[in-house]
This record gives sequence, C-alpha cells and structure tokens, in this order.
Amino acid sequence: MNAAGTPAPTTAEQPTRRRRRALALLAAAVLGVALLTPLGWPLPYDATGLLELRRRAGWPGLGTAELVWAWAGAALALLARLAWLPRASGGLALATGLVLGSTYLAAGGSAAALTLLLVAAVASLGWQAQRQGGLALLLGTALGAAGWDLLLSARPTLWLAAVVLVGMSLWLEREHERDGTWRPVEGHVVHDMHDTRGARGDELRLTQDARTRLLASVSHDLRQPLQAMRLYAEALSGRPETDARSRELLRRQMQAGDDAVAMLDQFSEYSAIEQGMLVSHPERVDLRELLDRVAATLQATHARDILRLTVHGRRDTSWVWLDRSQLARVVQNLAGNAVRYSAGLRAQGPARVVLAVRPQRGDLAIDVLDNGRGIPADQIERIFEPYVQLPLATRGGESSGGSSSAGEAARAGRGLGLAIVRGLVAQLGLALAPVASVPGRGTRFRVVVPAALRRAPATPSAATEASTAGRLDARLLALLDDEDAPRSALRAALEGLGAAVVDAPSLALLEARFDAEARYPDALVFDLDLGSGVPDGRAALAELRQKWELVVPAVILTGRVGSRSLILPPRCTLHEKPVALADLVATLERLVPRSPLR
Repeated sequence: MNAAGTPAPTTAEQPTRRRRRALALLAAAVLGVALLTPLGWPLPYDATGLLELRRRAGWPGLGTAELVWAWAGAALALLARLAWLPRASGGLALATGLVLGSTYLAAGGSAAALTLLLVAAVASLGWQAQRQGGLALLLGTALGAAGWDLLLSARPTLWLAAVVLVGMSLWLEREHERDGTWRPVEGHVVHDMHDTRGARGDELRLTQDARTRLLASVSHDLRQPLQAMRLYAEALSGRPETDARSRELLRRQMQAGDDAVAMLDQFSEYSAIEQGMLVSHPERVDLRELLDRVAATLQATHARDILRLTVHGRRDTSWVWLDRSQLARVVQNLAGNAVRYSAGLRAQGPARVVLAVRPQRGDLAIDVLDNGRGIPADQIERIFEPYVQLPLATRGGESSGGSSSAGEAARAGRGLGLAIVRGLVAQLGLALAPVASVPGRGTRFRVVVPAALRRAPATPSAATEASTAGRLDARLLALLDDEDAPRSALRAALEGLGAAVVDAPSLALLEARFDAEARYPDALVFDLDLGSGVPDGRAALAELRQKWELVVPAVILTGRVGSRSLILPPRCTLHEKPVALADLVATLERLVPRSPLR
C-alpha cells in the first residue's frame, strides 16, 4: 500500500504505467498543437507544407484545420494503441514517431515540429529508450521531422536538432544506468526492488549468521560431555578386570554417544556446506582400506543373518589424493543409507550391501549397492534434498514389518545424509553418477573419482607405519583443557595406554608443572577453546613453543563448527570432538614415532 492507502503497483505493472504516462504527455502535446495551429499562436504558422500538399493532392480546398485534425487523429490513435499494448512494439513505436514527426507538414513548419521532438525526447526518457520502444519512437519522430524539413524548407535545420536530441537521450540513459539512479525497463522500480532485495539479503545473512553461531555453541557444549563419556567408557573397557558383560554395556554406551555425535556432525557439516565454510585438506588415502573400515563398523552393529557387508577392490589401484575425513563421510552416508533401507526388510535371507572400488576408463568408481526395496523413479531426485527422508514403506511399496534393526535405522536418519553427500562430492571435485534403482530389487549409488586425483600406492613401510596404532608407552604428553571432565577423561584414557600425562586447566599452570619435569613433552594435546577472554589453543601452542624454543608436535581438539577451515601451525593436527581414542592414538603415533630407545 502507498501513502494514500491504494495498492502499490507490482514490478510487472510499473514499466507499463511509466510508458502510459509518457504517451499521455505526448498526446497532450498533440492536442495542444492541434488546438493552437489554426490560431497561428503562439507558434508561427508556415503554409509551405499545406500549399505543397494541396498541389500534389489536387485538393485546393484543403484547409489548415482539416489537415491538422487529420494528423492529430492519426497520431492519437497510434498513441492509444501503443499505450494499451501489454508490451511496447518497436515497429509500432517507430510508425507512431514518424507520424508525430510529420508535424512539420500538418501543423505548419519547424516550430511545431521542434516542439513535438522535444516532448518526444522527454517522454522517451520517462520509460527508458532502448528496451521498451522509447528509442524507436524518438528515432521515428526525429526522422519524420528532419525529413519533412529537408523536403519542404529552403534552409533545413531540424536535422541538427534531431541528432543532438537523440544523442543526448542515449547519453543520459547510459549515465543513469552507470551510476545506478535508474535501470532499463523498470526505472526506479528496479532500483527500489534492488534496495528491497538488499535489505532482505542482509536480514537473511543475519539470520544465517545467528543460526551458525547458535549451532556452533550448542555443538561445542554437547561435544564436551560426549567426549568425556566416550573416553571414560573406552578407558574402562580396556581394563583387564572389566568382564565381558560390562564391556558389552560400555560398547552400547559408546554406540549411543556415537549416534549423538553423528547427529551433531550432520547438522554441523550441512551448515558448513551451506555457508561455504568447508575446507578440504587432501592427503594420500587408500580407498580400499577406507571401505573396509566403513564396512567393519556397520557390520559390527548387525548380525550376519540380518546383514552381510562385503568389500571389493584392489589395494594397488585404489589410492587417491583427497580429504580423508570428507571422503569417509561420503562413503559412510551412502553405506549407512543402503543398510538403513535393506537390513531387516527382506522376507527371506539377509540383506546384502556391497562396497566396491574399481577402475573405470582411467577414473575410479566407488559403488554402494544393496538388494533392498529400491527407490521409486519419481522419488530419486528428491532424496538428495535436505530434510527429505523417504519412509521405509515407500521404497518398494510394502511395510517395513517392524524389525527392530530396521526401526533403529529409520530413526537414525535425519534427511541430511544424502544432501551432505552431494555437497561433499562437489567440494572434493568428484562426480555423482545417476542413481540406478529397481523397486523390489535394490539400488546402486556411484561416486566417480577423476583420474587426476588418483595416486600410486604408498610404500609398504609407510602403510605399515600408518596402520600401527596401539599403545603410547614411554611417551610424555602435555594436556591442556580448561574443562575438568573432558580433561580428566582423556588423561585416564591416555594413561591407560601407557603414556605419562601432565595436564592443567591453564597454560601458566602447565608451564609451572613442566618446570618440575626432567624433559620436554613428546607431544602436546590442547583444546582449541580455553575459555572466554583467553587466547585459543593455537595461540597457547605458539607461545609455549616460543618459550621452549622447540617445535613440539601437537594435536588440537575442538567441538567448534567449521573448524576444518582453521589455519594450523606447523606439525599440528586437528581432531573434532568427540574423537575416537584409536584415531587420537594413531595421530600421536604418527607425530611421535616409536623410538628404538623406548
């Protein structure tokens, strides 16, 4: 609504309204000329055109009033037609301009013609010349006025005025476009529309920023207790006095914690992808070994009479240069999706899921196949959209049957897994092949790794060294975390693996405690966020290295969303919380190789 309370014109209506106002101005000028021409005032009347027309037409009785009103009628009819068209026609605008330009003949000379030419120039600027017919109308008027002037005047001068007015009109329009005071077609409406879009864009960005900050805060706060819970459970599970039943309960506790972490990971990963905050850190990755790990993790949660997971592919041809964690997430999400929609849903025999890597015309194809219920053809495009999760009954049209494992799998889904796959595939420079699915028989997802990202196999010694994650005997570690629970849990877990740990809630206290030690630590394990108003773990790491004049290897732990985009100091590795103890130990083994003297 505008200030008067009437509905504001829409963006589509504005160009037409502006054009009609401009044409109304021209119509008023035509009427004015038609009314004043017979009076000979205020414009002097030149009868040369009238006399020439009488001679050529053989109509000696033709009077001034008849001629000017015939011209005015034709001009007004064309202007009316031009005004009521939904979109201006260039040809009709040019014809209307030529009729307006014949003012010289109909209204008595150059004075009336120059008046109409000036009004046409102003009117064409009112609704932008080049794209909506204004330029064609102005050119027609200029050509008509200059042409009749050249034919009938002994000293023609209107051509100069026509050239100047057309050139000025085009220059003014270009300058206004350049400085943004109006835009072609829609004038100030487009400018206002951009202002509105800008305001809405600012509002949307503020909302997204607030959402990201909230997600980061919630994610960090939840990861801390989950990290402590998992580490305590792992430490207890590794003790000799823990019996088999207790180990099973601890395993279920860790699985519940991992499920909660998976939920946080999905929301934080999708948020990072959506915000463009994701950064990849490529390294040499054995795809076959990665598939084996994913398959082993999924198979461990399902009995073999319900699910059978197999892996295919040669190790000597499956090495790639990609971000390990992001590639693992792609495979985990695809394999988890296959398990969710196949395990426990078959009437006879176990569900089968195959993870395979094989060469394909120079590239590598990662295939995830299942013999589940399949996906209806009209739903395939939807499955990659965020928060879209097809019910189990939809995949094949039958009820899932109430299997507990299937129910758990269905509840584990949040509709973000495949959306994350699509985002990570684009992030890593991979390609998603079209999904192949037959309802009632199964589905195949394929991710293609281009040949440029393939690598030669690692040397056996390097592969063996990378896979030896075990104990941390005789290693001295410095642990810095301002929160007591996760720090105590991590200390207990590391000490359970043979490491000596010196921990502290602050950097000053950690330094003081190491003053009493006989040697510097072999590695530093620092939390990234050390409390409000305190420099983060990277700054603490840099300060400690500078004081000791020693580049001690370091691991940074964090629950912060989008942390993989952080710039890290040299000889420093980042792990997102909660980190599996085996992964942390493997990193420490890599940073601090086992010495023959230990």
